[in-house]
Amino acid sequence: PGAQKSPVMCRLCRGRDMRMSCYNSTMKRALIVVDVQEGFLNEHNRWIVPNIQKVIQQGGYSLFIEAIFHAEPGSLWDRQTNWTFPLSPTIPEVKKLLPEASTILVAKTTKSVFWGDKDIPVLFKEEGVEEVHVVGLDTNDCVMATAFDSFDAGFLTYVLEECTESSDDGSLREAALQILRNVDMIKSAFL
Repeated sequence: PGAQKSPVMCRLCRGRDMRMSCYNSTMKRALIVVDVQEGFLNEHNRWIVPNIQKVIQQGGYSLFIEAIFHAEPGSLWDRQTNWTFPLSPTIPEVKKLLPEASTILVAKTTKSVFWGDKDIPVLFKEEGVEEVHVVGLDTNDCVMATAFDSFDAGFLTYVLEECTESSDDGSLREAALQILRNVDMIKSAFL
């Protein structure tokens, strides 16, 4: 409500011809960078890194959340999925662009950034954030969980389509994007 929606054809998504909505907003915004860590990147999904860099450089955000994931031996991840992931930083080519004064590091052992070691809804409300954009990995997992929790916490929330990918062959990404499109939570990063 209140945002103007104009349908556009996206030519930026690696040549795909996708239908999405672009919103013009003057609201105070935050960018959540989810799990852009070396252990999650591969030749299939690394294409999003320059796009994330462009979004950060374009500005327009009053607050940045840099989320890093880890799953230690003995964690729920280990017990249920037999999988662990060491604590590691955001890749340097993204981290160096995040403004130090307005970036909050969130370590998490969960899918959603909202369940990490900082109280994100309180931080957003203190800063007057009304709109949240989510980028990073994996679209079908931590990105989608974060987007839904952001919406449930009361923030207009959009996943920036050109800035998210999955670690698989892309089929899970496409399924997640379709779910997010269905609830009007996709936005183009560059339109």
